[in-house]
Amino acid sequence: MNDAHESGDAALSRRAKWAVYQCTNGCVHVRLQNVTLTFSQREYAQLVEMLGDAYVRLEVRAAAATIGREPH
Repeated sequence: MNDAHESGDAALSRRAKWAVYQCTNGCVHVRLQNVTLTFSQREYAQLVEMLGDAYVRLEVRAAAATIGREPH
């Protein structure tokens, strides 16, 4: 999606060169710099759930890795 196309879409979130948009067709577009991923609303919900689960697991791993280590 280029900036001209995005102007007609609903910007759900925008940070620097990353953005999330929903077009008039109901698709959710996730732009990560020069790459745009397009999802149906259901697919987007599945992606968000998967990323949330992965984030929690990564945080648990990071916390577990520090157990028993002496503070610096």
